[in-house]
Amino acid sequence: MASTISLLCEKSFLCFLCRDIFVSPVTIPCGHSFCKTCLCQSWTKHQSTFCPQCKRVFSKRPDLSVNRILADVSDNYRTNRPQKPPIEKSVCIRPHCSTNGLLDETKFHVEVNLGKMIQERQQKIERLKYSVQLLKTSCHREVCESQRVFSTLVNSMEKSHKLVVAAIEERQQEEQRKVERLVRELELEIKELRRQEQRKEFGSQMLLNSDGNDDLEPAVPSCASSAICPTDMKDWSKVSMETDPCIAITRRALSDMMNMLKEEVNRLSKSAVIHLSPKTAHPSLSISEDRKQVRHTDKLHEVPDNPKRFDRVANILSRESFGAGRYYWEVEVGDKVEWIVGVVRQSINRKGKFTVCPANGFWTLSLRPGGQYAANSQPATPVAVEEKPRKVAVFLDYDEGHVSFYCVEAGVHIYTFRDSFTDRLHPFFSPGRLHSGRNSAPLIITSSCCSI
Repeated sequence: MASTISLLCEKSFLCFLCRDIFVSPVTIPCGHSFCKTCLCQSWTKHQSTFCPQCKRVFSKRPDLSVNRILADVSDNYRTNRPQKPPIEKSVCIRPHCSTNGLLDETKFHVEVNLGKMIQERQQKIERLKYSVQLLKTSCHREVCESQRVFSTLVNSMEKSHKLVVAAIEERQQEEQRKVERLVRELELEIKELRRQEQRKEFGSQMLLNSDGNDDLEPAVPSCASSAICPTDMKDWSKVSMETDPCIAITRRALSDMMNMLKEEVNRLSKSAVIHLSPKTAHPSLSISEDRKQVRHTDKLHEVPDNPKRFDRVANILSRESFGAGRYYWEVEVGDKVEWIVGVVRQSINRKGKFTVCPANGFWTLSLRPGGQYAANSQPATPVAVEEKPRKVAVFLDYDEGHVSFYCVEAGVHIYTFRDSFTDRLHPFFSPGRLHSGRNSAPLIITSSCCSI
């Protein structure tokens, strides 16, 4: 048997994780085998039960019993394999290790394979280079967008300035015409007053000339029928002219410009104010007064029947919807064991049974019971996360057709859907079932205005 085993390829007995011959191997439902210790460490690290080789996610943690046949064959191969100079060695990275750096296969302590480290770093280099390409594309798009936005703003400001100047000049001409009209009225009244003054002097002279002559009746000046009496003339003390009438024009123009800038900022904003919509909530859901938290309860509430309400699955939508632009919000999931977050079409089916997938208008990420993360495509796409997120960020780029999810604490990208949107989209939340109280914590919209 030893001679037969020695003819087998060594990679048949190598663990995918540690790249060494199996020690206490276990075989999981997908058919792949690993060292029991390596697999347990991997699942503990990722907080998820999935195959490290094919990435298949298991709904329940498989029972890990040692594959005795594979263990015996591996032990025999280890004993009888052909001797050859080692290409690479596993070394212990524990400080002050008594093995002097070389690993004893019977010792279970922190170890790392040099070849695997090299491979991981090469892969990291490729990912970094790809990230640079994405960065260049994003920056070029932003430069083009900034040129468009600022050109529009400059043109609008120049146009607004021309309108302000024209309005000021028109106001100036209007005030000048008003002054000219007032001056003409004053000149007419002055002329009339001088005429009446002359009549009065003439009357006084006539009175002097008739002094001593009782037969002559003294002339008494009076207002002629065509003349204006002084008492009927305008009270010019109440007439004034504004010498700085153009401030309001400039202020109004600036106000209009600020409103336009605000609209442009909102259009470019990567932030969103999100409130939950009670009209869409399943009857088993409880919503906080500030419309920022939702939790599953163990009873159905009496709620009005509404065509927008989910009647079978414990889901809820936001009050807000988006038909253009880019938006970002964060959801605190904490230690919950089940949840779904994302965006959905406004026209989705909310009654009866349906499949959560993009074809039906759902672009969502979920944590399933058992610790498996999945992007709810058709079929679902398992997602391996390095660190269990306590906050999940959702970034919607409607125009580009992207819905992305991030781990807020680690700042790590989790998954991105790429599609095209025609309907308005609502943020979507499902706090999951109670699971005997282990999942009673709420989903919390923790960010009203954030940007990345």
